[in-house]
Amino acid sequence: MTEGQDYPRGPWRDAMRRLRKNRLAMAGFVVVSLMAVIGYSAPLISRYVTQFSLDEQHTNLAFAEPGSRDISLDYPSYDGDSRWFDFVDLDRSGQIECTLVPLDTFVVPSLLPLRAFSTFGNRSYPTLYEFSLEIVRQDTRRLAVPIEEIVAAQLGEYECPEIDQLTSAFRFFDFLFSTYDLVPGDAPVTVDSRLQKRPDDFVSYYEYPQTDAELEPRFQRLGLAGPTVFRALDHNGDGYLTRDEVIEGTRYLRLDKDDLLHRFDHNGDLIIDRNEFPGAPVLNSFWLGTDGKGRDLLTRMVYGARISITIGILATLVSFFIGVTYGSIAGYFGGRIDNIMMRVVDILYGLPFMFVVILLIVFVGRSTINLFIALGAVQWLTMSRVVRGQVVSLRHREFVEAAEAMGVRRFVIIFRHLLRNTVGPVIVYSTLMVPAVIKEEAFLSFLGLGVQPPDPSWGNLISEGAQKITDYYWLIVYPGTALALTLFCMNFLGDGLRDALDPQTSKE
Repeated sequence: MTEGQDYPRGPWRDAMRRLRKNRLAMAGFVVVSLMAVIGYSAPLISRYVTQFSLDEQHTNLAFAEPGSRDISLDYPSYDGDSRWFDFVDLDRSGQIECTLVPLDTFVVPSLLPLRAFSTFGNRSYPTLYEFSLEIVRQDTRRLAVPIEEIVAAQLGEYECPEIDQLTSAFRFFDFLFSTYDLVPGDAPVTVDSRLQKRPDDFVSYYEYPQTDAELEPRFQRLGLAGPTVFRALDHNGDGYLTRDEVIEGTRYLRLDKDDLLHRFDHNGDLIIDRNEFPGAPVLNSFWLGTDGKGRDLLTRMVYGARISITIGILATLVSFFIGVTYGSIAGYFGGRIDNIMMRVVDILYGLPFMFVVILLIVFVGRSTINLFIALGAVQWLTMSRVVRGQVVSLRHREFVEAAEAMGVRRFVIIFRHLLRNTVGPVIVYSTLMVPAVIKEEAFLSFLGLGVQPPDPSWGNLISEGAQKITDYYWLIVYPGTALALTLFCMNFLGDGLRDALDPQTSKE
């Protein structure tokens, strides 16, 4: 081969070259890949990016607008400012002391029968009692943690008087708006307004309780009422308290004592001093708002991406294996076998597709696994026709006749020689089938037959959002946008693969 002459390229290299030239297909590939990475990294994104867990509920922030903030309940983080220690150290002792207070009842599952049997059994059947005790001891020897520590953790709870008192105070602010947001604006609070609330999500100076006598008994003598506290919370000084101002101004009150002792009590003495104190809890943003149960919408969308994409891929694989096997056998054997098998396909084509899927789900039960099986079990019809047509066109080619003359078994010819030459159209159709399955899953979830709550998918998130679309637009706009973008990009990728693998384009 002379210098400067190009080496011959194989068909797959030519196809990849044509695909790379298709900018729309490559953009679709990047977006789909990004969605898949985000979906399958959902636990990491939940813990380190959104910092809200999948089922973490903030009931006082139900239907909160995008950008609202609150403290993470499952993944709390702290600002490291030790000056907050002076607010928490109520007795000015220089340390936050906690104790492990035993509970009265056993809650270790393996010890429940022994606890119930101990008093009566030890007196009446001492041998059986000792036998039961020995079984429990043998079971606990297999655990890495000693039984004493398990019992201490299960039979006791930590009491930290200073943190517990702050938590009691925070409960007042947790119910502040539902209790005292009675009238809009600066309207006076009257007896009628207490009976017929007209909340506006703002607590004015006139609505805020001025004395302890206006508080519930459990909140009295905690210094929560009066203009001083109101002014301290009203950061912008406009005479109104917003939820964000209240949460920001009271975050140091909400300390998780179990988390503090587990992560920051390094010497295990149940005492948090100034050096160990991590500061006040950090507020995290609900970037896309919350749903009706106060759950972070972005976190649920990320988990929903994983479920929706998984269902699309698995259902496509089910239809792929059924359709490829069925179509290749029909196309290779031909004649009466082909005629019978294709008539079965025609009959199934005549049945309403979605009606069949709904019947399958109703009969086998509602679950994510049954969903992709049901979708894949009816999606293989077109795949079988595509493969059958390709096999028929290759059935009498020279390489097939040569294999038959050499005595190669029929199924070896089908799966080793014929199917390898139909991979291009099969890949294209499979790529186009994935978005179709995702769309069908969304439709079924919209009907309540898809992925079942509390597991999220884009379909049931859109279904929930559609019920509140007039009041809370973000519940349907963001999941709907993610679904539409993914479907468009998958179709762009499929079209690009079809153009790249089209034999006619290889002549250019």
